[in-house]
Amino acid sequence: MNIRTFRPIVFRSDLNDITSPPFDVITRQQEQTLKKSRYNITHITLPETGGFGKSVQTMNQWMEEGVLVKIQQETLIILCQDFKSGGKELSRIGLMAPVETSSEGKEIIPHEETFEWAVEERKELMIRTGCQLEPIFLVINGVAFERVLRSAIKALDPVRTFEEPSGVINRVYMVSDPHSLSSIQNSVSREKAVVADGHHRLRAAQDIYLDKPAKTKDFWKYSFSYVTSLQQDSLMISGIHRLISSAHKFSDYAERIGKYFTLEKKNSAENHKGIMVYDGSFYSLEPGEESYRAIGESGKYRFPADPALVNRLIFQDIMGLTINEISRQITYTQSVPFAVEEVDKGRIGFAFLMPAWDKSTFIFMTDGGRIFPQKSTYFYPKIPSGVAIYGPEDSTAND
Repeated sequence: MNIRTFRPIVFRSDLNDITSPPFDVITRQQEQTLKKSRYNITHITLPETGGFGKSVQTMNQWMEEGVLVKIQQETLIILCQDFKSGGKELSRIGLMAPVETSSEGKEIIPHEETFEWAVEERKELMIRTGCQLEPIFLVINGVAFERVLRSAIKALDPVRTFEEPSGVINRVYMVSDPHSLSSIQNSVSREKAVVADGHHRLRAAQDIYLDKPAKTKDFWKYSFSYVTSLQQDSLMISGIHRLISSAHKFSDYAERIGKYFTLEKKNSAENHKGIMVYDGSFYSLEPGEESYRAIGESGKYRFPADPALVNRLIFQDIMGLTINEISRQITYTQSVPFAVEEVDKGRIGFAFLMPAWDKSTFIFMTDGGRIFPQKSTYFYPKIPSGVAIYGPEDSTAND
């Protein structure tokens, strides 16, 4: 994997009220709260009016006013995140930098399919601003990487510290010492990375790279990325639950689903390790031989909570939904209580509840080249947007 140093664009002020979760996990209510801050990054990543032309206008204005400034020294950014989970205090460390992701290389491995409309939307924003505003999330297997990063910041103070509403405390370090930069780059030079989040942004950058004239290709050859080790205990992977439009009722499909799965009524979804359905009652779904055959999976890669069993077998084959209909009629959440509440209040018809991922299963299946349906994994904690922006040398958005 090839990473490069860069001169990031950053906010001059502290980052309280400036950052946001990645654009694709923000609820409408969260967005409204974030935009109460005049300089929150969502004014660029999710413009309310004026489309992405407004994003360009806002970014140029902030650059002219000195709200955004370009660091003049080549650097790499290290992000430490401290948080609590299951009563434990955890700390995760990762690197923010441009990573070579052009389709020429094979070091970056996607694991989810994409929606074309979402790729085109992010592509338009990238082309209009000429920048990459939010990092994609990459994970590597290397165990030495964390040690190298912690060594690089041992004598440094964070340039920014801020706490997210979720309680995650972020400490931002900028590393410019040549020896540390070289050590970090060498530590990942033989690594491959799996895309945890940001498949649509990755595809957008790769498409732009192929379409752009030679003079701008070097910039788009790289994607702004956050890189961390999959081996850290502080990296979690949960499933993403599927919420089906109220136009559908589970009872309409239960008989056909029962031909592929054993359905068993449960009292709750607590500690569920396989796929479950909630329509006012909880049911576990145990896939049978026919279900794996239906999605074309060999015995080697049979996984009882495979998201393809829901998306390809149930949504497409049994319910007859097209890819476009899935993108319109299915919404997603990582919260079981939220999914249950949506069903109970009649805002959705029913929900498929997906269990957390076992890391060894994830590694085994991605190493085998498996590409899962959209929204199959939820890596957390998320990487806040607004810590830095990867922009061209002139630091000016395109209008």
